[in-house]
Parts: sequence; structure tokens; C-alpha cells
Amino acid sequence: MILSRHQKATNKYQRYGRIISILIAVGVFGVLAPTALAVDYDSQINALRDQINQNKNSANQKRAEGNTLQAKVAALNAEISAAQSALNLTRTEITKTTEELDRQNAELNQQIENLKQNLKTMYKDRDVTPMEVLASSENLSDFVGKQQYMDDLKDKIESNIAEISRLKAELEQKKVALTEKATAEKAQVANIAEKRAEQQALLAQTRGEEAAYQNIVKQNESQLAAVFAARAEEIRRNAAAGGSFRPGGQCGGGYPDVWCRAAQDSLVDDYGYYNRECVSYAAWKRASIGRMVPRYWGNANQWWPRGSASVTPAYGDIVAWPNGPWGHVAIVESNNGDSITISEYNYSPRGGFSTRTIPFSQLGNARYIK
Repeated sequence: MILSRHQKATNKYQRYGRIISILIAVGVFGVLAPTALAVDYDSQINALRDQINQNKNSANQKRAEGNTLQAKVAALNAEISAAQSALNLTRTEITKTTEELDRQNAELNQQIENLKQNLKTMYKDRDVTPMEVLASSENLSDFVGKQQYMDDLKDKIESNIAEISRLKAELEQKKVALTEKATAEKAQVANIAEKRAEQQALLAQTRGEEAAYQNIVKQNESQLAAVFAARAEEIRRNAAAGGSFRPGGQCGGGYPDVWCRAAQDSLVDDYGYYNRECVSYAAWKRASIGRMVPRYWGNANQWWPRGSASVTPAYGDIVAWPNGPWGHVAIVESNNGDSITISEYNYSPRGGFSTRTIPFSQLGNARYIK
């Protein structure tokens, strides 16, 4: 068929139009079917986990400091109790000494009164002339005896007064010493109480700081939950738009119920990992397909050095990333030529199962463990 020049031009533009349309469509669908998320949720999650760990460590440090201060306060309470007991004992001794001093004063007054009475009698008798005493005596021996009795009585009373005065002086000296001792002990109690008040203030401050860190941890955990929720929502929208991510729910991938239905990190699996973590799923998956099982290898970033980037990934291989404080591992489900499809746990939802297809160009510093 012979075409006119106008028809040839029209067909040429139509072919160009179809080519341009195809190119535009490829570009558009390339945008609508992303394999990577626009927001770097992993970095946010790792940063928040770092903050949680740091704040938990700070809270634990403050708790330890608080416990030390609490022990110091308890020790000071014991010191105060002992010092107060000593002070009470001294005060009791002061009371007894005062009572004894009062008794000695009463005795001294009584002896002085006795001496006065005897002196009165003596001087009264001395008003009588010796001749009169002699005359009233039956004989000379009786006269001498009366004189000696009066002198002995006077000496006895004076001796008693001297002894009582000596005891009284000793008691007064003892009372002064005890009073000074009580004053010193009272000051010691006050001094210890002041130290206790300082330690109690530090304890209250430290407990407050610990509570503040605990509150920050709660805030961080809420933020982390929000990031997980945001990532889950974006993954859901990504999947709805044709993305590769496929969430499998809490117990997807055949992961045993005994671990997947328990709270995350509440159990240790048969391979030495906390349940519903990526390492637990990878270890179980390897055991279930008869491959070498990594046991007690630690966090995912400790698996990464055991792998190699220069091997061709295949079904059942472990793919590991060192990123973040713990890293991440997954199981290779298929090698698609220009990408791999993986199954994993604790990517999204948190502690749940999911699958992804990731182009080789977006695998970053991944390594494989055969």
C-alpha cells in the first residue's frame, strides 16, 4: 500500500507517541512500585533503641546510687540510735547523781543539826561549873566519863560532817562531768542527724532523677511504638500500591506457636535466642529445613562477620546486616536474578513475620551465611 507523505508523517508521530507513552508508563510504575520505604524507619528505630538503652542505663545507675545513699541513711539512723541511747544513759546517771546529792545534802543538814543540838547541850553543860558537875556525879569516874562522852560525840559528828562534805563534793564533781558529757552527746546526735538530713536530701534528689529517666524511657518507648506503627502503615500502603513487602502476622512463616504467641522476648527458644526476634526465626528456619543451625551467636550484628558478600545467595541462606546496635538477619526464600525474596521476623510488625523482595542494588552491606 502506497501512503501519502501526510499519512507517513502521521504514522511516525503516532509511533513516537506510543514510545513516549511506554516510557512515561515505565517511569510512573517505577515510582508507584517502590521496593524501599521513603522514610528511614530503621535509623529512627535504632536511634530510639539507643536512647532507650542509654536512659535505662542512666536510670539503673541512679537506682544504684540511690541504694547506696539509702544504705548510708540506714547506717546514720543506727548511729543516731546508738548516740541517743548513750545520751539517755548519761541523763539517767545525772538523775541518779542528783538524787544521791540531794540525799547527801539532807544527811549533811541532819548531821549539822545534830551537831548544833549536841553543842547546845555541851555548852549548856559547860555553863555548869566543874564543881557542880562533880557534885552531880556519883563519883570521880562518873565525872570523867561525862566529859569524855561529850568530847567523843562532838568528834563523831564532826567526822560525819567531814565525810558527807567529801561525798557531796565528789557527787557535785561527778554531776558536772556528766552534764558536760550529756552536752557533748547531744551535740553528737545533732551532728549525725544533720548528716542524715543531707544524705536524705541527696537520696530524694537521686530517686527523682531515676524517676525522670524512667519517664524518658517510657516516652522513648511510646515514640518507638509510634515509629513501628508508622512503618507498618507505610508498608501496608506500599503493599497496596504493588510493593514487595508482605506482612505475615504474628505467627507467619510456620514459626512455632509456643514462641510466636508469647509476648516478645518473654521466652528463650531452643537455640539460645529470645522469641519473636529475627535471630530466633532465622535459627528455627534453618533447623526446620535441615541446614546448619546458628546457636547462641548473640545479636544479629554478631552474625554478620560470619558471612560473606561474595557468594550467590540461595534458598535457606541467611542474609545479615550489621546496622544499628543489634543488626538484622533474614532467610533467603529465593534468588530472583536481580533481587532476593526474604522472610524475616521483627521487621514489621514488631515481633511479627513478613517477607520482602529486595533488589541487589538495595541490599547495602549485606552478607550471606551458607
